[in-house]
Amino acid sequence: MDQLENKQIVTEMYRVLIRDRNFAFIDKYIDDNYIQHSPSVKDGKEGLLSALSLLGSLPKSLDAASSRIVRMMAEGDMVMAHLDIKFGGKQIAVVDIFKLKDKKIMEHWSVEQEVPVDMPHNNGMF
Repeated sequence: MDQLENKQIVTEMYRVLIRDRNFAFIDKYIDDNYIQHSPSVKDGKEGLLSALSLLGSLPKSLDAASSRIVRMMAEGDMVMAHLDIKFGGKQIAVVDIFKLKDKKIMEHWSVEQEVPVDMPHNNGMF
């Protein structure tokens, strides 16, 4: 599997599972032995579905439409995505790291940081 294909799989997963909340496609994007490296989400598809269902139960905010992928990099079987997320009236910088195997996401790491309203020295996060 090449790096471009891995980036396309991650991009599609964001669109279908996260943005469109179409959880019926979880088997297409997520490996049966999915490992989640976040302490707030359990391993496996069920753990991810539980977290996504919680997200799906929240009303879609108007500012969520302007959330975007800022950049994406791939090396070997790893993909890193830098996101600009608008959620609950806040702007959050997110870095997601995924490990893929056989065209499916098998591991996920995430780091989030709220973007301050006034950035010192005019150094933006994006």
